[in-house]
Amino acid sequence: MKKDFRFKGNRPDDIFEAITVMAKRARQINQKRSEDFPIQNMIDPESDEVFENDIDFDSFEKPASLAMIDYEQGNIKFKYEKEEVIEEETEEEKNKEAKTEE
Repeated sequence: MKKDFRFKGNRPDDIFEAITVMAKRARQINQKRSEDFPIQNMIDPESDEVFENDIDFDSFEKPASLAMIDYEQGNIKFKYEKEEVIEEETEEEKNKEAKTEE
């Protein structure tokens, strides 16, 4: 398991953008991992059934570490979504509309 949790690549222009991209990638990795290795969520405490799990989840690399490595190596492709510009009416335009309705 990797112990050093430091970004080794070039410092990004926008650190907040880099963190957002890596966080989204970490969530994707975690979601994929939960689909690949489903675990039993509820165990009846009164039951004598022993839940055996042969998967050592502690041996897995952390999703945040994997996302950081992907970002450093340039393996994450992302693009900006188009923002819808909502134009608000100015007070002057509202007054003009009010006068024309009278």
